[in-house]
Amino acid sequence: MKRECLAVGIILLFIGTAILPSSGQSIEKSSQSTSRGNWLYVGGSGPGNYTRIKDAVDNASNGDTVFVYDDSSPYYENNILINTSINLIGEDKNTTIIDGKGGGNETNVLRISADGVKVTSFTIRNCHMGYLDKGICIEGAVREHGNPNTVSNVNISENIFIYMSIAIYETKTFGTIISRNIFKSSGFSNGLVDAMEGCFDSFLRVGIESLYAKNSTIVGNMILNADDAGITFEHSHGLIEGNYISFGNEPTNQRGIDQFSSFVRIIGNTITKVAVGIVGTSSFSIISQNDISACCAYGILFARPSRFNIITKNNISECEQYGIALYQSLFTVVKENNFIKNNISAFFLGSLGTRWVHNYWDDWMGIGPKRIPGLFVFPWVNWYDIVGIPYDNFDWHPAKEPYDIRG
Repeated sequence: MKRECLAVGIILLFIGTAILPSSGQSIEKSSQSTSRGNWLYVGGSGPGNYTRIKDAVDNASNGDTVFVYDDSSPYYENNILINTSINLIGEDKNTTIIDGKGGGNETNVLRISADGVKVTSFTIRNCHMGYLDKGICIEGAVREHGNPNTVSNVNISENIFIYMSIAIYETKTFGTIISRNIFKSSGFSNGLVDAMEGCFDSFLRVGIESLYAKNSTIVGNMILNADDAGITFEHSHGLIEGNYISFGNEPTNQRGIDQFSSFVRIIGNTITKVAVGIVGTSSFSIISQNDISACCAYGILFARPSRFNIITKNNISECEQYGIALYQSLFTVVKENNFIKNNISAFFLGSLGTRWVHNYWDDWMGIGPKRIPGLFVFPWVNWYDIVGIPYDNFDWHPAKEPYDIRG
């Protein structure tokens, strides 16, 4: 009897081995669907596809992907709330268009309130009727007793924004990544965005506005002809790197990077044809390897209570007023920068403890130290108060040749 049972067991083992490969494939596919989430489709001709992005997003669960075809584009939708951790992906950023229908009354085309959301490959346009209308709003909630509930690790990449008041806005966030997007307004038609259907005479007030944002990464974006600022950053521990910002041939009051922050790195950006390249109130920050040119006012402007910042290895050229101006900032290091063809290379007002180290000045006489004129102002009532006692700083050992600085 035992031998018979053993024989039956061996036969069943062989049968099971023969069946396993086919059933194993089915099990693996099922587990991938569970671990990576389901795919929901908008547009296209598949059975069960959604016709509206909002409906697909509302029916998605954490880990799902909503894929949007471009054959039904443009999608005329706004106030799409993403409150689950999903991927929202367009078929092609040039042809998959979400049109915000004009906006108004603080409209958001997309509002993100969940961690880990990714939005990529869309053109988001036409949300500009209200001053605070936004293309994408990433916003944490405020808990009881006023404690913020931050939104973490949102990724916005490879999109085009046009005809916006504020293209991307984030507040109460942590670890956001905003990369390789194009932000465009009138005055630029360079073939990069060919799906705008006559919107080239359009309006963009702010490209990226980060408020109470921590550890944000803003990398490799192109911001063209914003009316107010390319990037506004307020909080701490951010990286702004490798962005291209230009506001056309007749800048008025626009700022390339407007920052009120601490522990921020501004590295390798190209900023041209703006009023002020980099402006702000900052502490313990590094500004390095940027190419700042053709500003109608200042290349870099710092005002109080800026302190303990390092400005090094930047190209600052062809600014109509000052290459760099420090207004009541403390203990700034200005080291190994190129100052070329500026009206006045540098000026300071009421700033103390500034160190000017080995910079290249095209207006230096070639012998002795380079004199940096300034005014001593006390008390510090207004940073723009220009009444003071003449007081000079010196770069004691200027560079004789310009540095080879690459972002």
